[in-house]
Amino acid sequence: MRKMRIKRLYYDAIMSGLKTLEVRVGYNSIKHLKAGEILRLEAGHASGVVRIKSIRIYDNFADMLAIEPWRQVVPQAKSKEEALCLLQKIYPPYKERLGVHVIEIEK
Repeated sequence: MRKMRIKRLYYDAIMSGLKTLEVRVGYNSIKHLKAGEILRLEAGHASGVVRIKSIRIYDNFADMLAIEPWRQVVPQAKSKEEALCLLQKIYPPYKERLGVHVIEIEK
C-alpha cells in the first residue's frame, strides 16, 4: 500500500467526504499511481485509507479548473480564482509544468 503525505486541512476534508479530488503534479511517484490502488493518507499522526477511483491529467491548473469542480479540489476556497491561487502557492510554475494529476478518491 502506497503512502501519501497530505496537509491536515485537506486530510480532514477527504475523510469527511467534502474533498474527493486530490491534485498533485507529475512527480515520478505520482505518475505510477493507478485506478483501483489503495492509498494510505498521512497527516501528522492521523492516517486513513482511500481507493483511487480514477486519475486525470492536465497541462496546468487553469485547464484543470476549467473542467474539474473546484470545490472538490480546494473546499475552503470561495471561488475558482481563489482555488487557482491556492494551488499556485503550493506548486510554483516549474512544478506545474510537470503536469497536473487529479486523483479522484473514495473512502
